Amino acid sequence: MEEKIKDLSILIVDDNADNLVFLEQLFRRTGYRNITSIVDSRNVLPHIEKSEPDIVLLDIMMPHIDGYEILRSIRALYDSSVFLPIVVLTAITERQARQQTLKDGATDFLTKPLDVLEVAQRVGNLLQTRYMYKQHLEYSSLLEAAVLDRTRELAENNQALSKVNQVLDDTNVEIANRLAEAAEFRDDATGKHTFRVGTIAALVAEELGYSADFVELINKAARLHDLGKIGIPDAILLKPGKLTEDELDLMKQHCVIGAKVLSGGHSELLEMAEQIALSHHEQWNGNGYPNQLKGKEIPIEARIVSVVDVFDALTHVRPYKEAWSEQEAIEYITNHKGEQFDAKVVDAFLSVLTKKSGDVDFINMDVDPGFK
Repeated sequence: MEEKIKDLSILIVDDNADNLVFLEQLFRRTGYRNITSIVDSRNVLPHIEKSEPDIVLLDIMMPHIDGYEILRSIRALYDSSVFLPIVVLTAITERQARQQTLKDGATDFLTKPLDVLEVAQRVGNLLQTRYMYKQHLEYSSLLEAAVLDRTRELAENNQALSKVNQVLDDTNVEIANRLAEAAEFRDDATGKHTFRVGTIAALVAEELGYSADFVELINKAARLHDLGKIGIPDAILLKPGKLTEDELDLMKQHCVIGAKVLSGGHSELLEMAEQIALSHHEQWNGNGYPNQLKGKEIPIEARIVSVVDVFDALTHVRPYKEAWSEQEAIEYITNHKGEQFDAKVVDAFLSVLTKKSGDVDFINMDVDPGFK
């Protein structure tokens, strides 16, 4: 995979020729082979329309057409589900200007003067995510074609057609799971956070009275909730202290990144996983992100995962915090019932905890209790 990532195309746009030379030499030393540099911003859109890059590094302050307009124009070329990382190169430090750039479609920032290690790491992370996204699309396309071919042959054989569709679903889920595992091991040494969230979310859904099919779906889909973290720089994801406002803005992008990587799936599982990835940080009172959804505007599966995710994060060590006790975490969730969290979901969650109160392995579960 590493060699294939090195073949992905990098587009650098900067009106300063010295910056172009610096970045191009850096990427070539790192092993990337497909690099294009553009100094005149008027040539950017015609180039992209002919040859889609895999990542764009874009200066903001340029003559003719500035980076803001180019950023909006690039995003307008593609469906919102397309994951094409655009990294803004800027000396601007004002929070309002950076927030506007994120709203216009920027994926990340690199602050001038550029740091060699930071550039290499952030671009590397985003290209890995882009590669996985393209793999997901490629497998989906190939398998959909196979499904169509088999449909013609097996129009009278529903059982066989079901098996073909299952291959499509299973392959897409396997790709997504591998992505999620890669993201998870970066900030959870055990790699069990997503596993616990999926299992407990299923128990909460069961407590709420949802069908066995829904319970099974959320168990698997919830494990992909933090998939988008694979596109977040290590310097932010693993920071031991409090994030700055700019860093927090970038961290919030993991919801959008995850949803885009999962988008385009045709199975119920991937559709649910996309909704959870996008909305598990929304809040009942509308103060969440990324879309400030409120109340029942938030999909129920995301409302369930929101409670479970917070509880698990609070009760386990993270780079920026020590683990809270189970009682402290319960008090936090109870105090935010009806504000951050759906009250009915909280009640069901607390009921699950009560039923599991004698199970010492429940919080740090190593074995999935009854769900496959």
